[in-house]
Amino acid sequence: MILRINIGAYVLTDAVRDAVNSLSSDRLFLRSTVSVWDGGMTGALEYLSTRSAPELLIVETQSHGEALFEELNGLADVCQPGTRVIIIGAENDINLFKSLIEQGISQYFVDTVSSAELKAAIADAFTDKSAVAKSRTIAFAGLRGGVGSSVLAHNVAFELANLYDEDVILVDLDIPFGTAALSYNIQPQQTIAEALSQAGSIDEPLLMRYLETGGKNVSLLCAPGHLNSGVEVSANSLELVLNVVKQMASYVILDVPHMWNAWTQDILVDADETVVVGVPDLYNLRDGKNMIEFLSPNRGVEVPTRLILNKVGEAKKGELSDKEFKEVLGMAPTLNIPFDADSFALAMNNGEMLRKVAGKSKVAQAVESLAQVVSGKESLSRIKERKSSGLLGSLFRK
Repeated sequence: MILRINIGAYVLTDAVRDAVNSLSSDRLFLRSTVSVWDGGMTGALEYLSTRSAPELLIVETQSHGEALFEELNGLADVCQPGTRVIIIGAENDINLFKSLIEQGISQYFVDTVSSAELKAAIADAFTDKSAVAKSRTIAFAGLRGGVGSSVLAHNVAFELANLYDEDVILVDLDIPFGTAALSYNIQPQQTIAEALSQAGSIDEPLLMRYLETGGKNVSLLCAPGHLNSGVEVSANSLELVLNVVKQMASYVILDVPHMWNAWTQDILVDADETVVVGVPDLYNLRDGKNMIEFLSPNRGVEVPTRLILNKVGEAKKGELSDKEFKEVLGMAPTLNIPFDADSFALAMNNGEMLRKVAGKSKVAQAVESLAQVVSGKESLSRIKERKSSGLLGSLFRK
């Protein structure tokens, strides 16, 4: 979830100012505007008397008792209906707290507030509880076109469904060129284009009409795959559709096209797991550096970003090493997928997954390992330990 709100804060102390300013570096507020002014409640009342209030107002005050309620009445006069208000006050009284909440104040903090407390209060005030995701969302994106991120996304969806016997929905977001339907040998009757056109009224029964079956536990929201679909993807319409998708399966795999705009950025920042796929050459090293420099500060350390090198071994000479990627990107590849043109071509031409056409191959086992890594059910260290003594030990890098 990424909030798109205007936040205005009127503070008295450095501690509260720092807590508000910290919001700007949190992925939840990537698309929000955060403004901080001095003056506390007095400053807020003066400023808002001639200007519109933001969607969220954070105000610090030292007033007590009746004086505090007089200030709040004045604040109500200058705020539009629907404005959320968080107060940081000086009075520690449970009855006061209950009274403020009854009057519509979103949250009241005594003396000061930490960045974590403030973030939680804002999320609670603005999150649609009915849209809280039930799924684990995994986004796949290529550092460049043609590196194989879509093929890996399609196969990981199949592996997750089979490994854990849980429902998986694969969403193909490449409207004109998506290949999920081809990978699963499907002629879709409805696509994500129809879902996006109904974004304002989308719900689970309606979305079920647009899903195609890709095998046991696997459903697909396919792309039209032609140039004249007439679909304009917006961050808002896509968010509405994905909010419903995330209620319908244990895993949602997002096949993100190789383009760079607001909605692709939001998906890569917001996903529970973001998997960036490249091949071991100089072009991917440069683009990987740009991608990681964007993702790292916006996603933070609490949510993984995985670097996967695909087609390793295709070029007998000149491939860059894991060490070279780590030196430039600050992270080593989580996993290397070996080059296996025959297995990939057979799977593609048959409209089947690697597991079905080349189940014993190194590349099929590598894709299974990737699914385990992103599943959230198995620790990376445990997977490495299990694989290191066997055939796939070279796929993982310490």
